[in-house]
Amino acid sequence: MLLSGHQPVYLPGIILFNKIAISDAFMFTGHNQNVKYSWHARNKIRVQDKALTISVPVMRKNKVGQAIADTRFANMHWRQKHLRSMQFSYAKRPYFDRYFPRITDLLMSDWRSLGEMNTGIVKAIMHWLEIETPVYDSDNYAIEGAKTDMVISMCRSLGAGSFLFNEGSRVYLDEGKMAANGIQTYWQVFEHPVYDQGREFIENLSIVDLLFNVGEESRDIVRSCGRAEIGNYKPDPGQKPHS
Repeated sequence: MLLSGHQPVYLPGIILFNKIAISDAFMFTGHNQNVKYSWHARNKIRVQDKALTISVPVMRKNKVGQAIADTRFANMHWRQKHLRSMQFSYAKRPYFDRYFPRITDLLMSDWRSLGEMNTGIVKAIMHWLEIETPVYDSDNYAIEGAKTDMVISMCRSLGAGSFLFNEGSRVYLDEGKMAANGIQTYWQVFEHPVYDQGREFIENLSIVDLLFNVGEESRDIVRSCGRAEIGNYKPDPGQKPHS
């Protein structure tokens, strides 16, 4: 089984949905700490010729170290603001009328936490994209450790023999430790797709930009823009497994 995972982030971009699509299983790590100014509570949409960051206000006072799954909203006024921004930006795009009501229903749902909302949004968009990869939640497992140790724990919890990382993970991953624990490393090789936005192309926006612009074609675009490539780490034959 090729497992991948990620923290629950707000309206994520194409790269995350590609990673999920090319995995055999995916795990949300909502137990991870909510980080200020991260993608946990923000993302980007297009407004005319610029990328606009839209942010979800969350409670932070006396909440140092809180998990994403436990992070509460500071208020709910942001929902109408984000929807108005999308309407202003995308109302004339070909598939706005198809997806805007669905996104409105998602944002206006009675979410209890940031983590619950982000997870629910990703699952809903997976359904629209016909991504059938099984999804798991770290809160339902005894996941231990951080960085490489956490990934090993995730794999053990689901019996996965391999794990798919994106390029950003290279700063912390210990491939030797993965190999010593019998887990094969794979890397997501991702090339951002270029599609019709009606203007000069801007990359690294939320998946909603793709949906509003190309509709059902999003399904094939998401699958075709990346692949899983096996890591080239060569373990020492005499190396013993780490604990």
